[in-house]
Amino acid sequence: MKSQIYVLMIILVSVGGNIANGQPKLSFDLGMGLYEPTLSGFDDNQKIQFPTSNILNRNLLFNWGVYYEFFNNARIGYVSYTSYEIGKNLALTNSKAVFRRSITYRMFPIETFFRWKPRFELNFTLAPVWGRGRIEIDTTPGDKTEDWNFVVSSFGGDSSSIGDMGSTDAMRSDWLGYSSMLGLRIYLSSRLAIDLKGGFMNNFYNENRWRIQRQKVKGPKMSITDLPVFTIKFVYAYR
Repeated sequence: MKSQIYVLMIILVSVGGNIANGQPKLSFDLGMGLYEPTLSGFDDNQKIQFPTSNILNRNLLFNWGVYYEFFNNARIGYVSYTSYEIGKNLALTNSKAVFRRSITYRMFPIETFFRWKPRFELNFTLAPVWGRGRIEIDTTPGDKTEDWNFVVSSFGGDSSSIGDMGSTDAMRSDWLGYSSMLGLRIYLSSRLAIDLKGGFMNNFYNENRWRIQRQKVKGPKMSITDLPVFTIKFVYAYR
């Protein structure tokens, strides 16, 4: 028991020394990822023909992030992964509308890493996820309320409580989740690197927790749990 306490004390002293003496570093990254959600609320909708699904609006994730290295083998940060979908001339009740949909996965990662060679790094990331879905429809003012009622009812919800719509109305939903990833970072120079990651993301999404004008409505069915995710990012480190 005493030997275990001594080992723990040595580890704590070592970590404390790294925190005190290590130079903090900032890094910024920009890239893209791939994943495969099932958005049946859009693809199998019986009332509205949403834009045809393809790799750009279903599988592609645009991402950016910032990290802070708080000691010599650990970083914390913020990362955002976003999937976009845009469609023009969406046929609703008596009008044509512009449709926009985004799903954003905001992560707050804790990342540990190990350099076994000067230019190569292995890293492991754990991150809570704060997800947000957003649906926007641009239509004429006179048809706005009727069109939104039609969209909400197409997802199986009751739209009778929706009142007059403003010019910036949108459907929104938030949920929580978590993610874990393994990565390989290749340093091209002391400041530039390419980071490859692969892992999984779980989201506790509930289609009944959408809101519009602070009113709860039913949103699209989406299967975004147990998703494999692969990303490639270009990293710039500021020392």
